[in-house]
Amino acid sequence: MTVYSDSMFTNELAKYYDAMRAYRDYGKEARFADALIQKHCPGTGRVLDLCCGTGEHAIKMTEMDYQVTGIDLSKDMLAVAREKAEKSGLSIDFIHGDVNDFETSTKFRAVYCLGYTLLYMTTHQKAMDFFNAINRILEPGGIFIVDFINGWSIADTWHKDKVTYSFDDATIFLSEQATLDRKNRLKHLEFHYLIDEFNGKVKTVFAEEDLRIYFEDEVGLLLSSCGFEKIEYYGDHKLNTDIKDLPEIVIVSGLKKG
Repeated sequence: MTVYSDSMFTNELAKYYDAMRAYRDYGKEARFADALIQKHCPGTGRVLDLCCGTGEHAIKMTEMDYQVTGIDLSKDMLAVAREKAEKSGLSIDFIHGDVNDFETSTKFRAVYCLGYTLLYMTTHQKAMDFFNAINRILEPGGIFIVDFINGWSIADTWHKDKVTYSFDDATIFLSEQATLDRKNRLKHLEFHYLIDEFNGKVKTVFAEEDLRIYFEDEVGLLLSSCGFEKIEYYGDHKLNTDIKDLPEIVIVSGLKKG
């Protein structure tokens, strides 16, 4: 099993990533992050966007007058992010790297990780390392925000789907199937992409990933054990959501102990 294939976020798929995630409301998610940051750390201006991908959250937050630094492991996703920021006339510092190795002389007042990246932390220890790394780059009293798909929403034992995406220059046919490893709380997904470009070229891409099943209480305990306090839980990027309603998306925030 693998955490994820490089091909999930590189080469041909990177330029189509945004269109294939058109169901996401990045504006709503950014406004939620802004509200939570200003609730706990009013006046915050400098923020870190972890696993920023193609930069949608970074762009939205910059448009709300934040000074954003984005970091991601995929050079191809970052290339898309930089191109979009440039076209929008926005100044955003995009960095290629791993947050576990990220060093900065100036700490951040707020760090957010939106887009369910936590699910790729496939062991308890990997999640601990991730949260400890974030703690190191936060100011005392600074806020960390992370979202993930509710474990109940991805714990079905098996599924298989087919999806077609249509673009101006290509059609992508996706066949996806998933199996569940109950013992290790992992969902293994396999993706078969057929990219039919209108210039006559046809490409195939295979990708796979493992997602760990998380629930809010576990994530809260992990944050507490890594030096965070005042843990709060939200659902579906709404400040007034009762977590007991089992929302599809769970958001957990914590403040670094001062």
